[in-house]
Amino acid sequence: MKKLILAFASLFCISSAGLYAQTIKTINRDSFSLKYPEKWKIDKEDPDYDPDALFSIDAPDEQTLIMFFVFNTVIDADAMLNEQIKAMSESLLKNPEITGFNDWGKYKGKGKILKGKFLGVYKGYIKLFFYADDHKSMLVMEQVYDSATDDVNTELKSIVDSFTFKK
Repeated sequence: MKKLILAFASLFCISSAGLYAQTIKTINRDSFSLKYPEKWKIDKEDPDYDPDALFSIDAPDEQTLIMFFVFNTVIDADAMLNEQIKAMSESLLKNPEITGFNDWGKYKGKGKILKGKFLGVYKGYIKLFFYADDHKSMLVMEQVYDSATDDVNTELKSIVDSFTFKK
């Protein structure tokens, strides 16, 4: 009987691990690649959607997202960040607490975290990161509500860590 229970428990552990396995999708463009969980969705309905330059990937919680702006030219980091902070502060997060950071995934650049209440109601943050080299630039925006689960935050970090420029 003990062997039967042990065999059943082992079989359950092996099969239940597969229930939590997640399929990872890959975006593989000429200038960059990244990986994201299958349950996250690319917003192809956005009228500005461009798979090479402007796209967002939305979490299943319908609140968390990451948006990429990829430029094949060098853009001024300070001007871009200031414009984004101004736009976010006027429309989404009134009077946010703003802190800086310099590292995002594999890249060093300039970043700002805007913390506050979305539309004056839900606590969360927007993380803006700007990277540039001699040939290209990138702005990334992460939107995360404080109610986001640990799984969503872990999945977001995996997207960030997977992003790689090719050239």
